[in-house]
Amino acid sequence: MSILRTFLAAAALMACLPAASPPAFAAGFDARPVTIETHGGAVASITVTNPGDRKIYLQNSVHEWRQDPSGQDVLTESSAAIVSPPGMWIQPGATYNLRIQLPPANDRELAFRVILQQLPDKSEIQAGRIVFAVTQSLPAFAEPAQPTPAMLRARLVDPRHLLISNDGGRRARLADVKADGQLVGPGLVGYALAHSSVLVAVKSPVRAGKVEIETDQGRRSVDIR
Repeated sequence: MSILRTFLAAAALMACLPAASPPAFAAGFDARPVTIETHGGAVASITVTNPGDRKIYLQNSVHEWRQDPSGQDVLTESSAAIVSPPGMWIQPGATYNLRIQLPPANDRELAFRVILQQLPDKSEIQAGRIVFAVTQSLPAFAEPAQPTPAMLRARLVDPRHLLISNDGGRRARLADVKADGQLVGPGLVGYALAHSSVLVAVKSPVRAGKVEIETDQGRRSVDIR
């Protein structure tokens, strides 16, 4: 059964539950590391732990991650990257290691997203429990031997949106955007992938000039053009 059909079936079953059904519980899992990096096609691992008291089922996939000219993320399932196993049960309190293999990069970093999607357990639904399943999307990068660092520039799309472009060969993780000394984009605002652009929404209007951005490669002062 497809993911969509599974969730629709779960929704239909829950709609039929009596008002006095058992309370809902939150399911979930923990995955580490939260960012994966590989070199030369080497295999990486993700450690997944089920901290709950019920077994859970995860469906796993890897998607190529790119950004279109408007700065929106686009994910397409990858035939070149491998996650093993593609699906698994994890018992209560147990830990499981996933294996991830990304294709080797040449002169620029390759970006992917590893999607770990918990599917509802039919037995829990049939028992009258409402399950809040969890999906995690982990960034994964295939690194070239000598990546060029991120080189950022920005364009003002409108007073509340910046298109931040990266002309370098490695992604930049963007956080805490400041304009005129004011924090206009608190926390993580996105990734500017290698030779790509990301659209960033800000909480306060921004004008032409400069913005200060905290990145995983240090704080950057970026011209708005």
